[in-house]
Amino acid sequence: MDDVADLQAQIVALRLAVEGVWLSVLSSDPNAAQQAERLGEANVASLDQLDASTPQARAARDAVVLHTRSLWGSIAWQLQHGPAKR
Repeated sequence: MDDVADLQAQIVALRLAVEGVWLSVLSSDPNAAQQAERLGEANVASLDQLDASTPQARAARDAVVLHTRSLWGSIAWQLQHGPAKR
């Protein structure tokens, strides 16, 4: 069970790092939120091209797509509502 908790902590840390990098990269873009939405859509479109010929592969791909949409949605929201916008 400790391995699962450790893996979950690593995934959360990775997500926070990815969000931080993209927020930093996009922070100087005058249309940052729109750019984040476009990047998210492109990222999801590329994931949809992954081979998912078995039910397990489809489930894994769909889970990654949902997580990716959530990640990019969070980035776009932070760019629209973050401290710089107050």
